[in-house]
Amino acid sequence: MAPKLQLKFDANQEHQLQAVESVVRLFEGAPRFEAAFQLGDEIVANLPEFADLPESLLLTNLGTIQEGNGIAQANALEMDQGLGLERVCNEGHRYPNFTVEMETGTGKTYVYLRTIYELRRRLGWGKFVIVVPSIAIYEGVVKNVQITRDHFRALYGNEPFDLIPYDGSQLSRLRHFATSNTTTVLLITLDAFNKVSNNLYKASEKLPGDRRPYQFIQATRPILILDEPQNMESEKSRQALRTLKPLCALRYSATHRSSPNLVYRLSPLDAYQRSLVKRIQVYAVTERDNANVEVLTLLKITPPPKITAIVRTRVTDLAGTRETDVTLRQGDDLYAKTHRPEHQGGYVVENIDAGHGFLDFRNGGRLYLLEGIGAARETVFREQIRQTILQHMRMQSDLLSRDIKVLSLFFVDRVASYRGADGLVRRLFDEEFARAAPDFGLFRGRRADQVRDAYFAQRKGKDGKAEEVDTEGRTADEREAEKAAFQLIMRDKERLLSLDEPVSFIFAHSALKEGWDNPNVFQICTLRHVGAEMERRQQIGRGMRLVVDQRGERVHDEGVNILTVVANESFTAYARGLQQEYVSAGDAPPPLPTDAKAHRTATRNDQIYHRNEHFERFWEQLNRRVRYRLKVDTDVLIAECVNRLDRAPFPGRVLVVERGRINLGTFKVRVERIEPGKAKLTLTMFDEDGNPTEQTRFFKPGADIAREAHDDRLRPLGTVAIEGAGSGQAVLLTNTSVRLAEGQEWEYTPEGFGSQPTERLTQTRADRHPVFNLVDRAARQTGLTRPTINAIFRRLRDDRKAMVLQNPEGFAAVFIGELRNALADHITARIEFVVEPGDAGYDRDDLFPPLRRFPQKEVIEAGEHGLYDLVQQDSGVEQQYVDAIKAERDAVVFYFKFPPGFKVGLPALIGNYTPDWGEAHVHRDGKVEVRTFVHETKGGEVSQLRFPNEKRKVRCAERYFTAIGVNYKLIEPTKVGGWWETATVTPKVWGCSDI
Repeated sequence: MAPKLQLKFDANQEHQLQAVESVVRLFEGAPRFEAAFQLGDEIVANLPEFADLPESLLLTNLGTIQEGNGIAQANALEMDQGLGLERVCNEGHRYPNFTVEMETGTGKTYVYLRTIYELRRRLGWGKFVIVVPSIAIYEGVVKNVQITRDHFRALYGNEPFDLIPYDGSQLSRLRHFATSNTTTVLLITLDAFNKVSNNLYKASEKLPGDRRPYQFIQATRPILILDEPQNMESEKSRQALRTLKPLCALRYSATHRSSPNLVYRLSPLDAYQRSLVKRIQVYAVTERDNANVEVLTLLKITPPPKITAIVRTRVTDLAGTRETDVTLRQGDDLYAKTHRPEHQGGYVVENIDAGHGFLDFRNGGRLYLLEGIGAARETVFREQIRQTILQHMRMQSDLLSRDIKVLSLFFVDRVASYRGADGLVRRLFDEEFARAAPDFGLFRGRRADQVRDAYFAQRKGKDGKAEEVDTEGRTADEREAEKAAFQLIMRDKERLLSLDEPVSFIFAHSALKEGWDNPNVFQICTLRHVGAEMERRQQIGRGMRLVVDQRGERVHDEGVNILTVVANESFTAYARGLQQEYVSAGDAPPPLPTDAKAHRTATRNDQIYHRNEHFERFWEQLNRRVRYRLKVDTDVLIAECVNRLDRAPFPGRVLVVERGRINLGTFKVRVERIEPGKAKLTLTMFDEDGNPTEQTRFFKPGADIAREAHDDRLRPLGTVAIEGAGSGQAVLLTNTSVRLAEGQEWEYTPEGFGSQPTERLTQTRADRHPVFNLVDRAARQTGLTRPTINAIFRRLRDDRKAMVLQNPEGFAAVFIGELRNALADHITARIEFVVEPGDAGYDRDDLFPPLRRFPQKEVIEAGEHGLYDLVQQDSGVEQQYVDAIKAERDAVVFYFKFPPGFKVGLPALIGNYTPDWGEAHVHRDGKVEVRTFVHETKGGEVSQLRFPNEKRKVRCAERYFTAIGVNYKLIEPTKVGGWWETATVTPKVWGCSDI
């Protein structure tokens, strides 16, 4: 048996570091509090009882961070304010929420765990409460802490980190949480403290003194980490969170419903463009309307005060029979709305339960959300399951040689479809697996029950024991199997990823839609209707992480990182529905998923690959073994660091005095003009002092008014819609009932407008604070020697050095950051590359396979000189490059886009580099010769590149390709002239006898 798989983590992923730093910098200048060692039951808190986080300081820091992250700057700090749970905490509490939005699969849990370590190190805070909405997410967090423990110990010098998974029967552990001097994290589900009846609010003999369990948490003044907070936005949930009396809350999700005080955002488009997630392709299976099959599915329940249920069913009217959505209210007769014979006999709405998500009919029928009554669509289900199994087995056959385990996830329509005595989905899977397995070696001889397992949401039955939702016919053996499945799917991710474990097909209903994921989910099969908003995004999120192999290493190969969704709706409906979910969340969507049936696959031109001597020789040059050599001029580096530090803004310690008054202001929206596809609106808004400002601009239908106007106080208006025609046209504000024609105006007072601080006085405090070993920390994080760092610090101006005593952590953040930037620039200017005997070890066939698939990629015809007949283009600039190449006709010998697997190895401080294009061109200057080039198509000069690390990589690449004798150019595709002139090197020249 192979050694146990161990997942590995990269500590230098730029998007994760940026997210961590964005949150930590919010608190620069905030009070640091480290309690001395305590004896007995004395509680250790993040801050003393009457100390607070100054709101004006947080707002100032937030604005700076938002500006740096390209987020519209907040005009005011959004605060949650109100009472706690009734009969538990009738005191008011006010605290800020800060939002981090990260696309699923990019390391959200890793980021907030690392943020906890950083806040401990920089501010001494050690009490955190992670709140999750479900058991699946709870188990996922426990697992993440386990698998990252060694990684974080190495990063943070064995800093203690104690996770306490909350258990209502083990309340004594709350005493340890409250009194510990080290970093202590309480993990708790929202359901464990959102009701007065929860054990957390009851007196317990297991805890000393008069405090109730929840009061131990309150006394620590904790920082809340809200995982998937879109599930915690009801008033009841907010009261429960206030009851814990947090200093602040940090909110992490990919699908926020609201984003108070947005700090960092990694959108789906960002994740796609940075190749941080899998590409998506969709295999759509649909059945033409069959009026003989009963269809009745509960899609959605709208919340109070006007509760309605939307069902998908068949309707027969003058236009014929069709499948459509029907809205039902209490007392409605379904037959009166559909005129379908199968709806006669008591299909009258008896009850709509929004809280538990079901609808009752008078005839005793009950319909749960996204579940149906009547015959399942066996034909569609069978084809979906068959296609998923075939795709799974093909992928596993292709990837077995690369030591990659393939997993598939099925979302079933009802638990009974799998668990029931006559489980349709289970039966269909077993039949189709038995048919397909003999054709695939790894699965030949295996039974279906050996390769499949399931996990479903649980609830307490009448006997008080946990049972799966919608479970039929439970036996002792089935319950034991359920426990084993839970252990494998929820707690033993490494074993599930191992090729030694036969289980590779996972079945679920809704329990795994959030919080659970596995990097090696390659197929997701949706055997159910897509219901609530964001369900597609939640489903595909389970498989968006990049693949890992049996060594636990991430595989960065776009040809491998492909997620196939097998959907029971048309490709157009699924793809557009997914895009609309992104847009509804305010996201710029990534490209549409690829239609898996379209087979958009590029074919390699083997005339070039195998038979073109110039390509062979070019590859020999590119595949050289090269190492870099770093030359550091210590005296120059010290001077560069001192120069940076003497100009850098260091945060001081501040004392904040705030005085506020209540201001009320009425906002106005006026429609100036309505034109085809847009409306011109004037918005009148008021600042904190009641001073009006006007903004007039065009809004297109669907535009979010608050986002476009950069003012969150406009959120209640929603988006713009235009209805009617001609003189009857009007603008609708979608979150309201307001309808305005041209020239009409509407006024409203924003909720909670006022009671904000209006006068602030800040002054530097001269207090001195304990200073940690700055030199040791800087040495660990930069790689510089301690004598060098000492020399840098000694040469700073006296007023600069004194600032380390005012705000040690704030000083350290700037000091180390400037040292890292100075060192990166210094290395870039002096790096040397040495070519050694032998090749770099690339497998050319792996980098350039005979067929290359481009899921979710925009591809264009490459022309006869492309290494592939199709080439991907990620931007308009690249389209211009390909057009220019084609225009050169036979002057081009070949060209190709470098695959992501080709890397120029650079120091970790800068990061490895993949160039854009390789190209060979005929040069005529008295004689005919072929010259080869590597082109970078970012456009413009190096100095015009936006990001410092982009500039560093290009500068290093210039030296690298000079060392191996290849022309390298940063070019502007719109300026064709000079592309094929030799650069700073004299290239090796080959003859053109075959041109």
